[in-house]
Amino acid sequence: MLRRYPSLFFLVFVVTGIVAADQMRLPSWLGILLSLLFLFGALWAHSQKRKTATAVLLGLVLCLLSAFHFSLGYVDLPPNGMAGVAADREVYHIFGRVSDWPDLKPQRTEIKISVDSLKSDITGRVQGAILLKVSDTTTALQRGDKVEFYGRIYPLPTTVSSGGFNYGRYLNLKGVQGIVYLPTVLGVRVDRRSNVGFLGFVDNIRDAISESLHRNLAPTSASLASGFLIGETREIPSVVYSMFRDSGTLHLLAVSGSNVALVVLFFVLLLRPSRFSQTGHSAVLLVVILVFAGLSYGEPSVIRASIMASLVIVARLLRRTVDLNNIIALTALIVLLADPAQLYDVGFQLSFGTAWGLIFLVPKLISLFRARQNRWWYRYLVFPLLIAAIAQVCSMPIVAYYFGRIPVMSVPANLVIVPMVSLAVVGILVMLVADLIWPMLGLFAGSFVNCWLDLILRVLNVFGADNVPVLQTGAMLQGSAGAVMAFAFYLMIGLAVWSLTSKRARRLFLACCLVFLNAGLVRAAVTVDRSDMLDIEVQSVPGGIATTVGNPGNQVCDLVITGLARKSYPIDERILAPDLRRRGYDRIGRLFILSAHYDAIDDVLRLARDFEADQVYFSANLRGSVEDVIIATDSIQVQGEIIYCHDRFDVEAPYGFFPSVSEFELRFGSTRLILTNQVHSGLFQRSSFDGQTMLLIGSNWQPAAADWIALHENGCGKIICSKIEQRSPSDYADPGLDPDMALPHYIYDLSHSGSCRFQINISTQDNSI
Repeated sequence: MLRRYPSLFFLVFVVTGIVAADQMRLPSWLGILLSLLFLFGALWAHSQKRKTATAVLLGLVLCLLSAFHFSLGYVDLPPNGMAGVAADREVYHIFGRVSDWPDLKPQRTEIKISVDSLKSDITGRVQGAILLKVSDTTTALQRGDKVEFYGRIYPLPTTVSSGGFNYGRYLNLKGVQGIVYLPTVLGVRVDRRSNVGFLGFVDNIRDAISESLHRNLAPTSASLASGFLIGETREIPSVVYSMFRDSGTLHLLAVSGSNVALVVLFFVLLLRPSRFSQTGHSAVLLVVILVFAGLSYGEPSVIRASIMASLVIVARLLRRTVDLNNIIALTALIVLLADPAQLYDVGFQLSFGTAWGLIFLVPKLISLFRARQNRWWYRYLVFPLLIAAIAQVCSMPIVAYYFGRIPVMSVPANLVIVPMVSLAVVGILVMLVADLIWPMLGLFAGSFVNCWLDLILRVLNVFGADNVPVLQTGAMLQGSAGAVMAFAFYLMIGLAVWSLTSKRARRLFLACCLVFLNAGLVRAAVTVDRSDMLDIEVQSVPGGIATTVGNPGNQVCDLVITGLARKSYPIDERILAPDLRRRGYDRIGRLFILSAHYDAIDDVLRLARDFEADQVYFSANLRGSVEDVIIATDSIQVQGEIIYCHDRFDVEAPYGFFPSVSEFELRFGSTRLILTNQVHSGLFQRSSFDGQTMLLIGSNWQPAAADWIALHENGCGKIICSKIEQRSPSDYADPGLDPDMALPHYIYDLSHSGSCRFQINISTQDNSI
């Protein structure tokens, strides 16, 4: 392995070092100290001409250096780091530089800012970065700009969502240690970067490309072309984006190896008539790759593909044999040495997992068709289908683990749409060159590209329409169990392919099948009956909260929503439906809506339709809005019964659901869950509260200390609120009480935690949160 695949050999050590530093939380000084010791050992082994020992010791040096690099950036935080500052939650005068291109999202913009210094009573230098979240879509700040503004720095969230997603860890691995919220960027003082450098040059080219696309193509086609060429997806309609996702072709909107390969091929053809030497050709292609990486906003996927393409070009220039296994391993090695956190990026795992799967599986499978490889049906039908199927199989465990869904039509969709998109990218490049030569020629070329993009959308609608099946894995592949199942899947695939040519592998494959089958039977036999348990999860949603009530192992749940706000994207598709499916629910029994914005009612109706809700309960206050929306959107046909709730039920029944105009009550004996739109005086006078009553508040709440004390003394065992707003210190009897931090143990603020989950034992009435 060392002689044939040296890059892969050293990559194993680097990955081991990163994982060890992450899981064992190794201090950074230990990594650098041990790496120096092993380096001296490697020099001694080299002087003794012990090649294997030298290679192993150098591998250990890389292992410890990568552990040191990871620990220094993500485990050991410096004394003047942003994490310590964010824990104080104070307002600072912030000085920094925009370190990445803005991430434009519906009705908000996220900007990573590398902080130079902070000023409160004194000015001090700090290390780290913050994520600036602006409640507006803006391009006023660009990468390289120096900025100055005031803001309260909040720490990263520490909770894990119901789907297993840890947003705080995700931001930390992106190099972010704090969050600042601003309504607009009007209060941000900006010192523009120079337009003379590389970034300015790239921005000018990107603006020219965008202008040419919008001048020569229809709006939807222009946004689609921008996504195919440089990964700019913010203008793509949400409906089109969903079709790409459900058909398993969303990767086409992220610039990757295929885009880089097509761009390089296009310029190879352009340079063919020139008199450049091989060195000149290679230099031009390397510059093209560098500029294209900048045009694509330097996304990790395009950086990986650009490094790989550059290595291939340099290898051919040096007349070295191009071994794809070594090229891929060396690319991964370079990426991880520069940024070890990339190991935990889903794009990194998909890119290299799929690439190695193709390298390992394709040669073994095509050997079965050795006698027929010259036949036309093999070249144009079997081989492309084989590539698409292998890519789908290799990426399927990672997609299921991270996204909880597997597009059933992915293989045929990729088989048809990928070649069409490749032709579209070539056509877009031709159109840009034609527009540069003569604008009328660009319009002429654009008319053909526009028709081709329309055809792609028609074909995409076949594979990504609402009635196309999508396999929902739900909670089955979450957490460590999901990681083990994914590893087992890859192991079985490798053994299955190896067994084609090895009798020993066939025996091992059969033994593994028996082991996994018996493990499944044992798990089913020892599974504890949890039919008497209720899982209740309260999740923050735009404008309010969503409460899910279900039984472990049951695929049907009840859902209560209050305060749902209007968003420019479909809330059911982006938030509610994925969350339900990740937890293993595919149907809704009863859906209760206490309050919702007019423009969010269609999201609720789509959710009821897609999850086949048996009954949909709306507050009587929403009746007019619901009926108007049903008439306006006659394509949304809800199968279940729609019921409007009026005055509060005054029923003393110990069990059941009790909806009303502005409240919802769930009773299980002495345990009661009361969900309300807002806190009102009647709650302080309720006599039905006891120590096991939980109060859920679906709107922002600005309480005085006396408010929650009164509710707690009145019998509220737990209070869960969508957002607790900042309170005035004058509301507190104790002047030393911090109004931002001091919440009693029985109060949960979802704006900080995102969600909370608790269980109720129906037979014993015990509840735990």
